[in-house]
Amino acid sequence: MVIVTDEASAEQSLAAGSIPCPSCSAGSLRPWGHARSRVLRGLRGVRLLLRPRRARCRACGATHVLLPGEASPRRADTVQVLLTALLAHHGGSGAGSIATDLGVPVDTVRSWLRTVTGRAEWLRQEATRWVCLLDPEHPPIRPTGSRLGDALSALGYAAAATRRRLNVAATPWQLIGWVTAGRLLAPLTPTRSG
Repeated sequence: MVIVTDEASAEQSLAAGSIPCPSCSAGSLRPWGHARSRVLRGLRGVRLLLRPRRARCRACGATHVLLPGEASPRRADTVQVLLTALLAHHGGSGAGSIATDLGVPVDTVRSWLRTVTGRAEWLRQEATRWVCLLDPEHPPIRPTGSRLGDALSALGYAAAATRRRLNVAATPWQLIGWVTAGRLLAPLTPTRSG
């Protein structure tokens, strides 16, 4: 899986063969159809149709899906919905009220909160690493008093640093999806692509 912030630019890069293969690093990805279509749940009942591009490496033959930054792998909700839930929880809201506000099943919200709380330190470290890489002069990120708050704060700074340094016109949600390599809720693996 390769997370992209701009699908049109990614499509051009794919056609030009300028996206390196995350599996072998020796080859380049080329267009190879599309992954299955799915509908994502956005805020306020908005539904987004997603049909991600699939690509194949010329050298090793591995296939990869180019997933937009606003989508989370194997999730029915956008990154914006997930982060809205996390911000509400950090602000003191419970799973029930968050679920009602977002129109998401309460068990789904509980699962998100449990998952992210368990990996908040990884999220903070990953985001802080990106802040330091993209903005070495950035002052230290101050603790908020909670692991979730620290992670959310670092993710916000990482999104801002990415926008400034790479001059990309993407939403904070897309940038956070890219910074986390789509692993906001997905199982953690050591590889990162895109």
